[in-house]
Amino acid sequence: MLLFIQQFLLETIRLLGEMAPYLTLGFVLAGLLHVFVPKSVIAGHLGKNSIGSAMKAAMVGVPLPLCSCGVVPTAMGLLHRGASRAATVAFLISTPQTGVDSIAVTFGFFGWIFAIFRPIAAFVSGIVGGIAVLLLKQAPENDEHWQQYHKASEDALETEMDGRTFSQKLVEGARFSFIELLGDIALWLVVGLAVAALIAMVVPDDFFADKLGRDLVTMLVMMALGIPLYVCSTASIPIAAVLMTKGISAGAAFVFLMTGPATNAATMLIIGRVMGWRVLGMYLSSIAIFALAFGLGLDALLAQTGWTVNPAMTHEHGMNPWIMWGSAGLLTFFIIYHFYNSLTKRFITMTPKPSDKPTLDLIVEGMTCSHCVRTVTQSLQNVSGVDSVTVTLENGSAHIEGENLDRTKLVSAVESIGYKVMN
Repeated sequence: MLLFIQQFLLETIRLLGEMAPYLTLGFVLAGLLHVFVPKSVIAGHLGKNSIGSAMKAAMVGVPLPLCSCGVVPTAMGLLHRGASRAATVAFLISTPQTGVDSIAVTFGFFGWIFAIFRPIAAFVSGIVGGIAVLLLKQAPENDEHWQQYHKASEDALETEMDGRTFSQKLVEGARFSFIELLGDIALWLVVGLAVAALIAMVVPDDFFADKLGRDLVTMLVMMALGIPLYVCSTASIPIAAVLMTKGISAGAAFVFLMTGPATNAATMLIIGRVMGWRVLGMYLSSIAIFALAFGLGLDALLAQTGWTVNPAMTHEHGMNPWIMWGSAGLLTFFIIYHFYNSLTKRFITMTPKPSDKPTLDLIVEGMTCSHCVRTVTQSLQNVSGVDSVTVTLENGSAHIEGENLDRTKLVSAVESIGYKVMN
């Protein structure tokens, strides 16, 4: 047993070393996007309920490093700034499938074919999902969900960087990348590495090829596994890479890379409740159909051209060990920092500062990341009478201070953005 644990830890560390340089590069790029790309300008281009706005939304979504839960409040923020339903759905589909961080790691694990194929698939499936929503012919002014969101004053997007110096922007970018963004995916990154290491050790080589073959059946199995599962686009990479070494085709691995990050049960429930169940149907259909199409297409392309895709664990990169393990050490430090903060907030009771203002506490269900916290905070702050709001992700609490607090209005503010207040 002790030997098994030792081998498991060594395999997990090895996988982290493979990912770390590319993941660090991706986080740096994500931080630069966060502080130098004005979100209000982006939203201004997405207002028309047209194919053009869906294309722009998909193009914007591809490089953004947001998971399938984190993308929901960001998409709702775009909706509040005037983005159309078609553009919002295109953004919801394309964004969680990939991002600058996962593209970098995809290149590191699979090479240039996957690194190019993955953002193209996210872009195309996003556009088609947006077009499908257009075909519903559901007028926004007659759509109860649309009216509900336009009446809400919540804004889920980050505060603009105007007025900050260049160095202050860089500091904010680093904070966003290694504190907020890494914190959002830390748990799932660790889980993804652990699952990949476990599969590598326990599952025999060519197991899936022997049991399922390398055809459409395997892709359907990967889809059935990926759609309800919560795994971010970066954490899905080592799992897919190890599965390839156990016998699934590159196309089947690609199906998992598309469906795993793009969907999960919690996100599907929010989209259905907020934007309508028909929109959810279009959302899931677009992802499923194009995952299979791109998976089959990738296998056909490799067969015709003779190109090969070899996961990182089957060959040596020749990466400078100082860069590899320096990056791994940096990421490990911030992952431990995140878990320490989370455990502190969860188990150590903080005594609130005395206040002479009335207070009210809510328990919010459905928050999964810092984007959710920001969305709920901003929505509550926009309710009349509220002076301050403290939202804690770890226990799902919202502590509100202010004069003449109306619980009904506060609950409505939270539930109008897709979350639920527990009684």
